[in-house]
Amino acid sequence: MKMTRMISLLLLLNFHNETSAQEITPFGKIDKEEFATKECSYDKEAIAEYLIDMAEVRYYATGSTFLNETTPRIRIKILNEKALELANVRIGFYSKDKQEYIRAIEGYTYNLNSNGELEETKLEKKSIFVQNIDENTAMMVFSMPNVKVGSIIEYRYEHTRCNYFGIEDWAFQRPYPVRYSEYNVEIPTTFAFDYHIRHTLPVEETTETNIRRFVMKDVPGLEREPFMSSLKDYLQRIDFQHRFFKRQSQETNWGKLIYLILENESFGLQLNKNIYKTTNLPDELKNLSNPINRLNTIVDYVKREVTWNGKTSIWVQEGIKNALDKHYGNSADMNLLLLSLLREAGFKAYPVLVSTRSNGKVNSSYPFLHQFNNVYVCTETNGNPHIIDVTNFTNPVTQVPWDVQFTEGLLVDKAIGQFIKLGDTTNRFKLSTSVWVDITNDGKIAGTANVFAFEYAKDERLKSLRQGEKKYLSDYFTTPHPDFKFDSLKYKNQKIDSLPLENVIQFSGTLNSSGDYMFYSPNFLMELEKNEFISDKRFTDIEFGYIQYYNMFTTLRFPQGFELEELPNNTRMIMPDTSISLQRFVSRNENSISMRYTLEIKRPTFYADEYPEFKIFYAKLFEILNEQIVFKRKTIPKP
Repeated sequence: MKMTRMISLLLLLNFHNETSAQEITPFGKIDKEEFATKECSYDKEAIAEYLIDMAEVRYYATGSTFLNETTPRIRIKILNEKALELANVRIGFYSKDKQEYIRAIEGYTYNLNSNGELEETKLEKKSIFVQNIDENTAMMVFSMPNVKVGSIIEYRYEHTRCNYFGIEDWAFQRPYPVRYSEYNVEIPTTFAFDYHIRHTLPVEETTETNIRRFVMKDVPGLEREPFMSSLKDYLQRIDFQHRFFKRQSQETNWGKLIYLILENESFGLQLNKNIYKTTNLPDELKNLSNPINRLNTIVDYVKREVTWNGKTSIWVQEGIKNALDKHYGNSADMNLLLLSLLREAGFKAYPVLVSTRSNGKVNSSYPFLHQFNNVYVCTETNGNPHIIDVTNFTNPVTQVPWDVQFTEGLLVDKAIGQFIKLGDTTNRFKLSTSVWVDITNDGKIAGTANVFAFEYAKDERLKSLRQGEKKYLSDYFTTPHPDFKFDSLKYKNQKIDSLPLENVIQFSGTLNSSGDYMFYSPNFLMELEKNEFISDKRFTDIEFGYIQYYNMFTTLRFPQGFELEELPNNTRMIMPDTSISLQRFVSRNENSISMRYTLEIKRPTFYADEYPEFKIFYAKLFEILNEQIVFKRKTIPKP
């Protein structure tokens, strides 16, 4: 069970204390014994190990500027050539107006030569450079020298933020194991912070004068697994929240946070701009009585008039009026503009703070505003709720956006503010495929496929199609089926929310063969070409994000010169809890075979402790899906 705590930090300021949780090797020094082991003792399969991962945070004033300075120090042992990329370091920072900067970069690479002697290679200043990403952000870039399997690399730097009053969250855990992780924090008396430790491993906490120190040891690596949510949901970590208002410390709860953000010019006060009557929406809506048509008209207006700049936030960047005038804005600009227009058009509508799947789940027990990374709109028509992100051009208003499926959002309203569940089980990931295949005497294949993508399946495909037909063909046809040639792709209904995306495509290829035997796999164009669940262990929950339904119809005609050697049987398999079921129906009529597969996955989430049974079932499921039809050439008797 995860242990969590909330502790208020009210510490005295002391800028010059230096601290260490234990005697660790100083920077620039190393013991030859570090090279003795060739693997990580607590994570045997790791390709690298963080020997030291630590940072110190302190505040100090210089003139009229208040500075937050964080000094990370990292030491890594390279255990496998796949980890050599860790020598290429990229450190991002906010570069606009020199509000942040990186300096004092130092680094060393340590190796043992053929005589067992220690060799040290220093990172040279000429190898360090700044890469500008855009007008606001940049990266400090460098590559550690002379790195090979068995090397130990070490670097440190100072990251300074001007007039920044927060504390960066800290992750004890990384994709690779961490032997020693330490976070030291100094805090001025005028500041108050809450923090929340998410952990299953022991954490050592100590306080020396004004410094709070957190230490964790021997932390196994956590890498991404198929169909997991955010890594943040599982990392051993600390989350911090700054807590003061006009230099007066206040206990925080969700009600107070809702009040504060509704009174904030970058959020709630934006909703008082009275923009609706300055648009042509009153004329567009006056002859529309159906609420869903009115809703779609307003949503389409915002999508048409404002271009999303690719940035997500709960705070506006331009302001909703400026965003409309400039035709440009971030996600908050666009969604709060939509909210304002909906209210003026007579809809009940509310902002909902959300944390998308990539950002991690919100823990509603802790009133930390930075858990959210976006704001969506909640409204209703005819008693049906709608969760809308106007920057999502492929998701209809009738289904919850996939990136917040089965999460919680904070409905922001002074009267009815509360957490609401964002889960859509009415709409599914639904795919229906019909394939007609003709086989010639020489084993060639030619056919036509109709693919119907409904609901979340349509949403996913439209995202690909918006990037161009070439990418769409690659994503769904040529890459998953490299042995086939596809052409004459046609599609329709991409702009009609109530209808599935329909694809019609021609294909051709050659049967796989061995001697006189030829093989055809009916598992074709189902998006089920690969079993993702083959690992023996699973550390995270499987989160598909939707209920799934697949239908596959195949009609296959083969020539008189072929004998049917093997034909899959009718079969059915079902999970003990009935959450997954697969059925296959097969029939033959002379030189024609008809097959139908139906697969239902009725749960969006399967928990990590269910994985052993899930893995066994899924392996059997794919055995059935991949059973082939086997033909044999008829032997023609010699005259």
